[in-house]
Amino acid sequence: MAPNIVLVIVQNAALLLVLVIAYEAIPLNSNSRYKYAWQLLAGVIIGGLCIALMLTPWRLDSGIIYDGRAVLLCMAGLFFGAVPALFAALIASWFRLSIGGIGAEAGMAVIWASVLVGLMWRYWRHYRHEVLQSINIGELLLFSIVAQLPILTANLLLPADIAIEVMFSLAWPAFTIFPLSNALLGFLLSQRLQHKLDQKIKLQDEFLFRSQFDVGNIGISIANADMHWLKVNPGLCRMLGYSEEEMLAMTWADVTHPQDLKTDLTQYQRMMAGEIDSYELEKRFIKKNGEVVYCQITVSCKRQAGAVALVIAGYIDVTVAKVAEQKLSASYDELELVLASSGLGYWNWHIPTDKFVVDQRSAEIMRCSLETLLKGGKQLWYSTIEPRDLKSLLHQLDLHLEGRTPHFSCEFRFQRFDGQQRWMRVNGKVTERSDQGAAINICGVHEDITEQKQREHSLQLAASVYKHSTEAMTVTNSKGQVLNINPAFSAITGFREQDVIGQHVSLLKSQHHSAEDYRHIRQELNREKRWQGELWLTCKDGHEIIVWISINTLTDKEEHDQRWVALFSDITEKKNSERLIWQQANYDPLTGLPNRRMFLEQMSSEIRKAHRRSSKLALLFLDLDYFKEVNDTLGHDMGDRLLQQAAKRLKTCVRESDLVARLGGDEFTLLLMDANDSKGIERVAQQILQQLAEPFQLGDENAYISASIGITLFPDDGASEEILLKHADQAMYAAKEQGRNRFNYFTHSMQQQARYRMKLIQELREAVTGNHFEIYYQPITDLNTQQVVKVEALIRWPHAHRGHIPPAEFIPVAEDTGLIIDIGDWVFYQAVQQVVAWRETYGIDIQISINKSPIQFRDEGARFDAWLNYLTQNSVAGGSICIEITEGLLLEANDNVSTKLLRYRDAGVQVSLDDFGTGYSSLAYLKRFDIDYLKIDRSFTNQLDVDENNVTLCEAIIVMAHKLGIKVIAEGVESQQQADILKGMGCDYAQGYFYSHPLPTEQFEQAYLKHNKRLRG
Repeated sequence: MAPNIVLVIVQNAALLLVLVIAYEAIPLNSNSRYKYAWQLLAGVIIGGLCIALMLTPWRLDSGIIYDGRAVLLCMAGLFFGAVPALFAALIASWFRLSIGGIGAEAGMAVIWASVLVGLMWRYWRHYRHEVLQSINIGELLLFSIVAQLPILTANLLLPADIAIEVMFSLAWPAFTIFPLSNALLGFLLSQRLQHKLDQKIKLQDEFLFRSQFDVGNIGISIANADMHWLKVNPGLCRMLGYSEEEMLAMTWADVTHPQDLKTDLTQYQRMMAGEIDSYELEKRFIKKNGEVVYCQITVSCKRQAGAVALVIAGYIDVTVAKVAEQKLSASYDELELVLASSGLGYWNWHIPTDKFVVDQRSAEIMRCSLETLLKGGKQLWYSTIEPRDLKSLLHQLDLHLEGRTPHFSCEFRFQRFDGQQRWMRVNGKVTERSDQGAAINICGVHEDITEQKQREHSLQLAASVYKHSTEAMTVTNSKGQVLNINPAFSAITGFREQDVIGQHVSLLKSQHHSAEDYRHIRQELNREKRWQGELWLTCKDGHEIIVWISINTLTDKEEHDQRWVALFSDITEKKNSERLIWQQANYDPLTGLPNRRMFLEQMSSEIRKAHRRSSKLALLFLDLDYFKEVNDTLGHDMGDRLLQQAAKRLKTCVRESDLVARLGGDEFTLLLMDANDSKGIERVAQQILQQLAEPFQLGDENAYISASIGITLFPDDGASEEILLKHADQAMYAAKEQGRNRFNYFTHSMQQQARYRMKLIQELREAVTGNHFEIYYQPITDLNTQQVVKVEALIRWPHAHRGHIPPAEFIPVAEDTGLIIDIGDWVFYQAVQQVVAWRETYGIDIQISINKSPIQFRDEGARFDAWLNYLTQNSVAGGSICIEITEGLLLEANDNVSTKLLRYRDAGVQVSLDDFGTGYSSLAYLKRFDIDYLKIDRSFTNQLDVDENNVTLCEAIIVMAHKLGIKVIAEGVESQQQADILKGMGCDYAQGYFYSHPLPTEQFEQAYLKHNKRLRG
């Protein structure tokens, strides 16, 4: 190729590049009103380029001139469209015609052929819905080659000799250079077109993004993989209430609701792991002000090298819809809850078809399946209703169906399918009527009202109880005004409704209570809402009663309105009875003094006080001397009167702060407080002795007594009431032993004596159990014949370690402990056996006298009959035994004693009255009982030879006894002179050391039975 051609090609290529630049610069597809002006301008530019190309043609070696207008116009038709291409063709045609020459027609044909090929290819692609941006280099080459065919053909318009030469000359560039340049130009144009399209799309996308990002209500955010926000739009800031700066400093997890964070993180982590590229969910955010916002979010990611680089999320605020949904759901839930909690069942009756429909709740009420109810229909319901109630239900239903009542309602009894009879309430209303007014459809609800009926019954019962209760009831408001009372209130207080309704409850106030008492009750009610206790009330007539009252506070749900409900009963009589019982339980009914129980209780309290004050107490234990004799002689009534007078005298001897009590019988105690002065204690004791030594006026008689007083001190003699009382008792007995009518302080020797007594009791029990006793016999001599006619059995206790213990030492202990009964039995059985033995051995019956304690005589057991049966079993006559009793036993003179004495007489057993003359005037009782012998006490006989008074007394006793048919035995005879005096007085028998000491069985037998010299059977 010639160098000038290369230059021309370069020049033509530069012009074609101008076409590319124009294509990019001119807005051919603008929708503005200057659209066609821009297209014409493009046509002018293209036409101008055609002129420029025609002015710089290629000159081939053959001398043929050729330019690149065909390439330019083809591309103009293909890329610029009809208006620019055709307008450019007109300009090019005009210029070619102006040049003239033989090739003018061929040049015109090339111009229009090029434009038409470009336009045809453009519209062919448009028909196939293919955009120019998608045209590739291959298609452009094909297009360029196809475009050369009509161009070459247009040269046929030249003269034939020239045309063939031109066609052959142009064939090589037409199918090599021109297609390549044409394709290159088309590729450049398509790329610029694609670039413009990309820019347009980018602008559109940018516009759309910015319009949504900055203006829209949708929240948009861009975050990195670490969940930190990189960009947030105003919509999201408004949605969450934060500024953009605040949000960029946080992660989206910071504002996510804690309950939704786990779900979001799970999806997010899946996206991070590459399992998904996006996800959607609904979650809650916490706004800056603490409110919750519901959002529907869409999350997607942009990856680089397989890793998530950016996370884009869109947010739609669905709070309003969500709240509405929740409210709607709550409304449904509330409705279901109301229906469920109300227990209502639904029913519907379509009357023309008689279709009766119920719901599941109805089946639950009836305790059956829903299928059963639906299958059974209305008649099944009727069959469950109590026949007496069905008639009323049908009547009410007919009235409503006829339109005579606004609604249908009825209560009736029915039987459930489980057999229980219940109550039901049904309510219904006609929902559809025909034009003639006939009922077509009726529906309603029903409910089980059994519990309600039971409550109504309970209320009626409560009202009845309120009205007929024997307990008073009253209701007051918070101001204390009486709102209501029941009849029992009027019956108890005397106030009627018109007297108290609206009045303040203080009209019942009693003077027994202080203002502080009522204030305490009010405080307790405010704090605990209830109070109960004893309260004094003033009745209408002014008298006061004591009641047991319970007050409860009732308030409404808001605790605004307060009521006090009081229930009380009159316990005045009960309290009086309790007071009497307490008085009887704690005070001696005879003297009015505290009894043992009260005394010990108060003494315990005083001991605690004295211990705290480090002070002393003095306990005086007092026993009345000779009280028993007065009581036995003058009778119990006089004895009681003496005790009452003695109690009054004792109270005058002490201070009011001191305590005087009667422990029982003739025993009294006095507790002196603050007894720090021993002289003061002795002064009180001496005053007591003086007071009690004064005569007691008992009816027509004067009685004289004295007192023995034992004194113990706290804390010197003991720290407890039991110890002090025991020691005082020991000191009192010591005073008695010392001669009575005196007081004695407790000493430790008394304690030793008490311990000795306790040991003696223990050993005595062992002696009774082991039969450690012996019987000694002392003869009783007939004073006229000087022969032994009977013997007295005397018990002896040969102790293993202490030798013989005198009867005077252990007999009183036996009597105190009740062991005397077992000892007496043993002596009796021994005596009977001895009678039998002497009879069998010596052929003689001798009477044995045995002492019988009053305690044995009072025993109500079977021993009395056992004694008499024992005599019979051993064939011993009753006369072989003589029972010796004391005159004190006769003084009791009760039926039990009299009966036993009579039975002894009937059995032949003789009775001897022992120690006669030592008692308190017992002569009046002798004629009342069958006494066989009187035994003059040794205190009279042992001084007969020196004391004339004793002689006179003994003589009087003997004469009196003989007058009553009673024989006399003198005890304690110790000399011949005494025996002679007694014989001279006419005494029948004598007993004493003058004749013989008590002898063991063997010695007695040796002295009196073996030789039978001094014994008369």
